[in-house]
Amino acid sequence: MSTAEDILKDDEAQIAEVPVEHREQFGSNRIGSVVVSENRVIFLYLTGGSWTQFAEYELSSTPFAQHQDGELYSVFIPAPDGKHVSELKSEYISEIEHETGLSYFMDVLETSGREPAVNPDDCGCSRISSNKVLVEDENMELSEYFDEHEFRFVSCKECFKIYGRYREGKKASLNKLFSADWLLGGDLDVNSIIEVGQQDIFAIHHPPNGSVRTQDAVLTLSHIGNRSSEIISTYKHEYQHAFCYIQDGEMIGYLSWEEHDRGAIQSQLYIREKYRGNGLASTLVSDWYKTVCDSDQYFADELTDGGRAVLDSIGHLDLDSGPAREVYSLTPMAFG
Repeated sequence: MSTAEDILKDDEAQIAEVPVEHREQFGSNRIGSVVVSENRVIFLYLTGGSWTQFAEYELSSTPFAQHQDGELYSVFIPAPDGKHVSELKSEYISEIEHETGLSYFMDVLETSGREPAVNPDDCGCSRISSNKVLVEDENMELSEYFDEHEFRFVSCKECFKIYGRYREGKKASLNKLFSADWLLGGDLDVNSIIEVGQQDIFAIHHPPNGSVRTQDAVLTLSHIGNRSSEIISTYKHEYQHAFCYIQDGEMIGYLSWEEHDRGAIQSQLYIREKYRGNGLASTLVSDWYKTVCDSDQYFADELTDGGRAVLDSIGHLDLDSGPAREVYSLTPMAFG
């Protein structure tokens, strides 16, 4: 086979081709592809100048692609196919590493990434002092110098616990960031306030690149969750929406999603630790679905065990009557 497209049948509609690249300092080279059609996923890699097929999987449900700024962002594979495709992806990565001697880019990042010198539970820090400050951008890159309008996390240099954020030359503590008074006092559009039918509880619908204060609060909370491994990804404010839950004057958690013609794609669900144990995650999802979700069906991307339990508890994952469908994402891959 000369190209990846040659493997598809004449009557087989292609959904997307997921690129697999070797990234170097001054460019990248294609070393593989994952071709996704309406009924198959085919894993390929280049060896000796020609394509080698590693694996093929027959799908029982039609996948769909999501693009951002004209570029492929992800292909979503509905369950139960998604779990099997995810397992094949892991085997495929190992095969490419064996054949090329390269390392999967995520592993490269993890190997060169930073681990805290002190476990957060053992650190004992309660606030930031001048000699223990770590300043990072929203991509978790270190940055001591930055434009005053740029967003930056402020955390403990030893345990990486987040204490607040800098923007416009000012630091906002977590107490301020998650305060309803502070969120409502900025550039928030009053039409984004959502009544959920409960006293002392309301929500804020934050669209992509909406209110700066709400954006900063969600970004911060998503990274707190990500550092504790309670959510897999972090909030992408350029294209994701957020449903922020406000109770007793504080933002207690959020749900994020992105729009698609097939239905909303739910990405993260997080409740602050001190508010857990009262079923608030289930209530948040139910209220989001009733008040903001524009489609009868929605998708939940790569659920954690906790997220799956929440959707199960409200019947959203019921195959016969539930509105949610779990999906797994295939994103462009890179090796280095």
